[in-house]
Amino acid sequence: MMLSLLLFLLGMSTYRYKIKRDEKKPFSRIGRVFVAAIRNWRTTTPAIASDEEACQTLPFRTSPQFRFLNKALLSRDDLNGPGNLCSADDIEEAKAALRIIPLWITSLVFAIVIAQCPTYFTMQGKTMNRTILPSFKVPAASLQSLTSITVLVFIPIYDRIFVPIARTLTREPAGITMLQRIGTGIFLSAVCMVVADVIETEA
Repeated sequence: MMLSLLLFLLGMSTYRYKIKRDEKKPFSRIGRVFVAAIRNWRTTTPAIASDEEACQTLPFRTSPQFRFLNKALLSRDDLNGPGNLCSADDIEEAKAALRIIPLWITSLVFAIVIAQCPTYFTMQGKTMNRTILPSFKVPAASLQSLTSITVLVFIPIYDRIFVPIARTLTREPAGITMLQRIGTGIFLSAVCMVVADVIETEA
């Protein structure tokens, strides 16, 4: 564990994103968009459209979702400063954060499945008949290694068999999109939980 932590710290300079001195933090930019949109929530649509034209914000630069955040483009007289104005890029970042929320919520199902491996999986192993030879009995905690073994076995199958077949059907370079992978994983996780519940109920 100490070796892995050392390697993690040595590579920090290569993967860590460094914020410039004149650049605000992402959470500050996103929060500023929500605050500005709330302050201008009574503004009518024509006023927003005229302000977008004044700021040279063309329709193709902003996504049609969550249009209420476009009110953050309006600037009040008391807040009209170089550090208080929200740009179209800031609004798009806020919209992207809102789009991720459904993924966060649905990923809770997968988190429940992951939590079973280091906890309940060992308790299930204690109730199983783990005797392979008369003088050898598999420890219950070692059953967790089946998860890693399964991943090592199915990654080559996925990469060498499933992806080429899916690529010919979907014309996607990766076979299926990232959102389809997430949805398939969550669906299979839910199925596994149902099967485990049925087995536990019958036992």
